Order: sequence, then C-alpha cells, then structure tokens
Amino acid sequence: MKKLFKSMFVLAAVSASMLVSSCGDDTKDPVKEYAAPTLTVNDGVTNMNGSLTLDTVFIKNVVSADTDRKIKKLTISRAIVGQSTNTIYDKVYDAKDVVYTHKDVIAGTINIDENDIITYTINATDDKDKVTTKSFTVTIKSVATSTQVLLGAPENTTNLYRFFGTSDNYRKYTAGPNGVDAARNNSSKIDFIFFFSPAGSVGNAIYSPDYNFGAGIGWDSEISNWATKNKTLYKLSDLSSSEFDALQGSSFMTEISAVDFSVGTLDRIANLQTGKVLAYIKADGKRGFILVVSQAAGSTGTIVLVAKSEL
Repeated sequence: MKKLFKSMFVLAAVSASMLVSSCGDDTKDPVKEYAAPTLTVNDGVTNMNGSLTLDTVFIKNVVSADTDRKIKKLTISRAIVGQSTNTIYDKVYDAKDVVYTHKDVIAGTINIDENDIITYTINATDDKDKVTTKSFTVTIKSVATSTQVLLGAPENTTNLYRFFGTSDNYRKYTAGPNGVDAARNNSSKIDFIFFFSPAGSVGNAIYSPDYNFGAGIGWDSEISNWATKNKTLYKLSDLSSSEFDALQGSSFMTEISAVDFSVGTLDRIANLQTGKVLAYIKADGKRGFILVVSQAAGSTGTIVLVAKSEL
C-alpha cells in the first residue's frame, strides 16, 4: 500500500513538472517572419512598345524593405532574344527605402530589329537575402499596316465612309452630323480625306484635312464644321506596289527616311492611279506610305487604299 501511494506521488510530481514545462514553452515569443521587399517598376506598367528609332528606356524602381529590415542590393538586367543577357545596374544599399530610375540608352548601344522584345529583370534584395523580382518588357514595333481601307466617292450611297486616320486601327468616318462615325465628332483623329470629281483634273484625289476647298466646293461644307483640321502633306513615291508590300521594320524605316519632306510636298494629290504609292507626313511628324489598290471609276464608286504608318 505504501509502494502504491509512493508511485502515485511520483507520477503526480512528474505530471506537474511537465505541465509547468509546457506552460513555459507557450510563453516564448515566436521567431518573426519578415516579408520580402516590395518593388514597383514603372508605376506598375509591365510593358510598352518602342520603334526602331527608340533612344532611351527609363526603368523607375520604388523599393521598400519590411519593418526593421533594409534593402541590401538592387540589380537590373537586360535581355533580348538571340543576344546575351547583360547586367546594366548592380548597386549595394543600406536603406529602408530606395527610389531609383535607370536610364538605359538604346540608340547606338545595342542592336534592335522589328518585333524584338527587350526584357528588363529587376531584383530587390534585403539584408535577410529575401528577393523580390519584377520584369518590364519593350516590344519593338515600328510599323502599323492597315487592312484595305474602302472609301466611297461623294455619290456612293452604300459606302458612306469618306475619311480615315491612323489612330483607332485606321478607323473610317462619314460626312454629316449623325452616327458614331461622324467625322465632325472625330475630326482630331482624321489624317486623310478622299474626294472624287469628274470635273477638271481632280478624279480620285486625297487631301489634307486642312485643305482649302473654297466655298461650296468639295468637302468645304463638311470640314467647316470640324473643330480640328489636321495637316497632312504628300509626295508621290517611286515605290512599286510589290515594294510597298515588302516594307516592314527596318526596310520601312530606311525607305521613309529617304523621303525628303522639306521640299515638293502637297496638301492634295489628284488623279490617283491604281498601283501608285504616296508618301505622307502628319503634323506630329509621323510618316508613312499609302498604296492605291484600286481607284474609283466614278462619283458613285469606291477607292481602295492600304496604309503603312510609322508608330
């Protein structure tokens, strides 16, 4: 009986000891888990387009470490498919917050071609070696090509589109006050005007939106209601239709850069003929070519154009 009592006493003592030990473990502070740095690149924009004339890419980085932590390093690398990857920025820091904008000079430094994608990878590392990675891409796109643009002559009652522009994916516009495509409600987007007249030597003609038709002539009554009259100047090109079709990227930029727009430009070219190619320059300096796929046969006909535009 004494042995039983003694055993029960020992067990009780051991249990009490384990309880005290367990309670003691519960009072220990857990190890704090720190978060990786926050990193915002170019205000959250992840990609952009750039042309073959791209000069500089800016990479804005805003970095913050977690509470009681510091940023140790910021690195930026640049990669282009088919080319080597280069670290273009690598700097050690000792700061809670880092704001840094890197200026990456492209022109004369790296070779780019149409449809290339430049990928920037940014790594922010804190003093606990936790890393946050973000990327930013630049797609090289120099030329936009329209589908066939069909514009009706003034007496064409089935194709009411008479004007178009390079914005909104070469959207077309109508004369008159009504409809979502009414030119007078979208005049700032219009770069090209088509008009046909059998009189004189006009025939199929393309005009600048700021062309002075004269009172009661051509599209004068329509354009007088426009809030904006963009200026577009033209020159006849010696390109063939097949050469026009082949233009893309660097070949487009080479060809359009060879056009001297400082002399011989016109705000109207009349008597457009099938297969002819026009060079143009807009008020914003953007340039391009227009191919006459087919001409309107009369004042009820339709002209068909294709445009290639500098982005």
